[in-house]
Amino acid sequence: MSDQGVPQRFLDLARRARAPQALSEAGLRERFGDPAQVELEIGQVWRARWEDTSMLVLILDVETHEISVVPVTIDPPGEDENSVVVAGSRTAFGVNATVWASLASCIPLRVLERVVDAWGEDLVEFAVARTRGQSRSVPTGVREGLPIRSALEPAAEVRATLTDDLEYLRHAPGLPVEEDGQPPGTLASLLGDRLDLGALCAALHLPQPQVMKLLRGKTPLSPDQIDTVASATGLPSAEIAQTVRPLPADLVLVAEHPRWRPVWVRRAQRLGVSETQARLSGGYGAFALAARQTGGGPAAWDARLRQFLQGENGAEEK
Repeated sequence: MSDQGVPQRFLDLARRARAPQALSEAGLRERFGDPAQVELEIGQVWRARWEDTSMLVLILDVETHEISVVPVTIDPPGEDENSVVVAGSRTAFGVNATVWASLASCIPLRVLERVVDAWGEDLVEFAVARTRGQSRSVPTGVREGLPIRSALEPAAEVRATLTDDLEYLRHAPGLPVEEDGQPPGTLASLLGDRLDLGALCAALHLPQPQVMKLLRGKTPLSPDQIDTVASATGLPSAEIAQTVRPLPADLVLVAEHPRWRPVWVRRAQRLGVSETQARLSGGYGAFALAARQTGGGPAAWDARLRQFLQGENGAEEK
């Protein structure tokens, strides 16, 4: 769960069960292909992560921007009366896996990191029935969970931790998305005659061209920059934050898809920033590039993201 070592624990457990290949990088590629090309499907088990919080989730349904999931644990062991316990012979883990049916929830696509298994239709249907409190015949290799008798039991702590981790994943920060097609006014329009370009450049410690991009909404203001502009202009931070132009929904859908996540992680490491900031600045970089091009839709945004990042990498090499 909230542990960067979770992936290694999968491998350790698999080795003890004499089934390491299925969960190794080579094994995952053999089963699911290139991670960047994996399509989300009901019945897949993914590793979801945001910062230091990580868990396994079984996909029950796929929506446009989020997925319906239920947590899965293999270590530490635990279960409750609503759980579904799946035998290791029916999974790639080689050990019993617990599906916490009472904790079914929706999480954003951007927190998915890696697909690690895919379960049969009978397992998924039984898990869905348990989340709805419906009775259904128990599939082979599956049993219903045993109740937690005391809040002091280890299983109670596991369930509480899963509840907290799900809440954290649900609120992982996403890109600002344009909902009504009407972008807000720019910082330049907000400041009007009060705009002192020299003072802003000095306060933000940025050259004039970069400040102009901020003023025109071509580059988003970071939270720290919002506070700096508020101090320099005397305007409330809330008013300044409202000038940050949201991104087109199609662009957000592409940039937050799991296939792009490794790109943002590598970019964050290269730039020394958070994954959130790497995705945010990359999204606005592609958005600025689109202002000089034509065409729209997910396919176009996918190409523009690649074009922006290729141009960025080329500029750094010069």
